[in-house]
Amino acid sequence: MKSKIIKLLAGKASKKEKIQLLLAFLGSSTAVFTTLAIVVAGLLLVIFIGGASQTTSTEIGGGGISVSEMTMQWKDKVAKEAEKNGIPDMVDPLLGIIEAETGGNAVRYPDVMQSSESQGNAPNTISDPYTSIEVGVKYFAGLVKAHKDMDVLNIIQSYNFGPGFLSFATNNYDLNRAIAFANKYAHGVQVTYTNPVAVNLGYTYRYAYGNMFYAMIVKQYLTSKSSGLPGGSSDMAKVAQAEIDEGLHVGGQKYWSWYGYGGRVEWCAVFVSYVAAKANVNMEKFAYCPTGIQNFKQKNEWQPVGVEPKDGWVIFFDWDADGISDHVGIVKSYSNGTVYTLEGNSGDSTKERNYGKTSQYIMGYGTPK
Repeated sequence: MKSKIIKLLAGKASKKEKIQLLLAFLGSSTAVFTTLAIVVAGLLLVIFIGGASQTTSTEIGGGGISVSEMTMQWKDKVAKEAEKNGIPDMVDPLLGIIEAETGGNAVRYPDVMQSSESQGNAPNTISDPYTSIEVGVKYFAGLVKAHKDMDVLNIIQSYNFGPGFLSFATNNYDLNRAIAFANKYAHGVQVTYTNPVAVNLGYTYRYAYGNMFYAMIVKQYLTSKSSGLPGGSSDMAKVAQAEIDEGLHVGGQKYWSWYGYGGRVEWCAVFVSYVAAKANVNMEKFAYCPTGIQNFKQKNEWQPVGVEPKDGWVIFFDWDADGISDHVGIVKSYSNGTVYTLEGNSGDSTKERNYGKTSQYIMGYGTPK
């Protein structure tokens, strides 16, 4: 302990040593050291927080919300553990989880990822933030690897609910599934909940089992910006990309209210209609996917699955394999057998996705002129 204090005062202590010293002093109950603990704790906070203040808050999400500086201080550790566990592309979701759980405040919550329960222990059993991240990232990686076909939002939600949710969920994240899962295990018991994300979705409560809005809360910090692939040159693709770059548009109010609805509806089709209108594309607007297909076929503007689509085409999906389209998006680009899309109401927000050219879920394409 003495050597660490000397290093601290000399300005040579590592971030980990600073935190360990602070936690040790705050946890001291010996009366003789009470005053010293307060003084040193204050010094540590100045050194630790002051050092962090040199780094500006970094936005990692297209939702327009930045994680805090306290969370960003763990980025290097999270990246290291993500690499070690084979999920190097999951740094943003992991930082989002830390922000949602504790705001990265290791002084108040040493278990910064709240990962104690993943080991079967009581909450906050872990008393070291580095251990918390090691355990949390390893647990998250296990979920990702065991459910490779799952939307990452399902994995994030299961970090809160537990892995049982993944057997209940469909491959594509659906908030209604999360709500139904919480309702089932809470036996219908509700508690007041006024998180802005929930309120924006029309809720002032949650069911008393985990947090059914957890994935949506973390999603605020996830990247929804361009994937870096060449964007389409069509006006349709450009307008759709601009909408996605603008933000997540959780709940889709911008689009369904434009269409004329007074309350939320499934809004993938109205998103496509909005984009077409804004791009001045000659396409009859539609709010129901089968109607859109019918419109395109009547105008001889339809191509089947398996063709190489062009940017700006309207792509229709059938998740349930019942012959009825239940989702629609816009083609951003096509490359090496992969169709890249720009979609509304994908997990109740705007999102970029990709599919194999011959995916079983693709029904075909509308080809507006």
